[in-house]
Amino acid sequence: MSTVMGQAASVSVEIGGKEITFETGKLAKQADGAVVMRSGDTMVLATAVGRAEAREGADFFPLTIDVEERAYAAGKIPGGFFKREGRATERATLTARMIDRPIRPLWPKGFRNEVQVICTVLSADLITPHDILCINGASAALMLSPLPFFGPVGAVRIGRIDGEFVVNPTHEQNFEETSLDLIVVGTKDGLTMIEAGASEVEEQVLLDAFELAHQEIKKLCEAQEDLRRQAGKAKWLDMDLTAEIEGSHGHAIWERIQRDGLREAGAVEHEILAQLAPELSMESGDEDIQRQVQVKASLAMLLEKQRLAAVEGPVREQFEADLRALTDAEDDSKELKSAKRHLLFDRIVDTVELPFPVGPATTEGEGPAVKDALTKSYVKKAAEAIYKDLVRKKIAVEKRRPDGRAADEIRPIECEVTVSPRAHGTGLFQRGQTQVLSLVTLGTAKEGQRIDDLSLETDRRFMHHYNFPPYSVGETGFMRGPKRRDIGHGALAQRAIEAVIPQAEDFPYTIRIVSETLESNGSSSMGSVCGSTLALMDAGVPITAPVSGIAMGLVKEGDDYVILTDIQGAEDHLGDMD
Repeated sequence: MSTVMGQAASVSVEIGGKEITFETGKLAKQADGAVVMRSGDTMVLATAVGRAEAREGADFFPLTIDVEERAYAAGKIPGGFFKREGRATERATLTARMIDRPIRPLWPKGFRNEVQVICTVLSADLITPHDILCINGASAALMLSPLPFFGPVGAVRIGRIDGEFVVNPTHEQNFEETSLDLIVVGTKDGLTMIEAGASEVEEQVLLDAFELAHQEIKKLCEAQEDLRRQAGKAKWLDMDLTAEIEGSHGHAIWERIQRDGLREAGAVEHEILAQLAPELSMESGDEDIQRQVQVKASLAMLLEKQRLAAVEGPVREQFEADLRALTDAEDDSKELKSAKRHLLFDRIVDTVELPFPVGPATTEGEGPAVKDALTKSYVKKAAEAIYKDLVRKKIAVEKRRPDGRAADEIRPIECEVTVSPRAHGTGLFQRGQTQVLSLVTLGTAKEGQRIDDLSLETDRRFMHHYNFPPYSVGETGFMRGPKRRDIGHGALAQRAIEAVIPQAEDFPYTIRIVSETLESNGSSSMGSVCGSTLALMDAGVPITAPVSGIAMGLVKEGDDYVILTDIQGAEDHLGDMD
């Protein structure tokens, strides 16, 4: 159902027998996109804001997701001396990570503009969980905004009670009754993220749950598209306009690069902009500003694409054999691999011959002595892109992994217990170059964790904490308490293990596990699952079954693909799935 009143718009959709409503146009109107999500009496405000210009020098997409759980949402006053909210709760951090993972890949290649999404819980009825509303609201806010987000995505939770699936179960059902807690996020075409905890359910049950979830996700995506049709802002990057400009001016950009070089060719962007968009004046209106922004964004994308293409051809022609040889260095030590990479990339940057000017001439008639900084940066980008392409094709097409293993081969495993003489239980787990030491402490029932958030959980008798110190990857860094990644990985392993922890009636102790990552080359979170199982058994905790974890990967090139068992760092970084 859709409703439009003045500038406000509303769309409702029924998911699992409950109504979810998307509303916009009333709150936070200065944000680029703002949506109020409602289900029952739970209410979340999701906002999205981005910068129109790319961050200078950024080599990554600066996307920030924040989830703000407010005590007033449940009619509470925060505890402590200050009586106000402090750092994000663990649940808020985990929800922010669940928003980030499915949204981050859905942007134009090379997009480097700062984007921030904030989800604020305004009302919590403690019946409807707010995390699912946050994920859907974040996607909807981005859809309404002028940001070039290739969404939408929809999210649902699937539970299983008495053998029957329940879509978006209540807090009580999810906390006490369900044998499956599965969060699925996806687009209309496929799934993009899965997060789950379960009491040892069968594989077919999960596959059926995925199918059910995707049917509901399609409804949520259609609702967001309906809301965008009613109240969406014009996108900064119009792909149709980009294609049109590429057809009419793409050759001119290419010729300018070949004549003047990468740096000096930047002037063509301003020349074409002056032709295609009217110069702004005091009489300019919103349409003129919108045209300026869209043309500028399209030209920036085309110039980036043409610059990279102009460099990539010569680099591939002159150094493809060397880059291919570098793909065989993944099994070397970290120091040797790093040294080989730096030596080759520096040689490529310094010696590649390009068919256009690479810097200012030293004297009349002479070429430049060295390449300018911009040209060097594009040569390095091109070399990295070619290297990534070679590694992916080596895995997907040639069926050869960087370290020579078969697709289903696991790295050598070593296990040891009773490493620390005073801890109640310890497990040292090593898989390849990943090493995790897990240590168990047993305490009285009174030593459990008190939970104060917007859920029904009040105390916790089993905790798993994960640490990732910088020395584990041979680096230096600040030690300032757990980062978001540490919190997320700790919770991931906790969910994997808690199903086998004995009930309080059978084992009336508080259990805390700390997993210290001592070495890392892929899958340290799953290494902490294995180390924790060893430590629990070493401490004499009567778990119902041992639990192990492994990271699976996927690399797809055209119609060729391969599923990888026990991925390591390079396969995680260059692959399509973790």
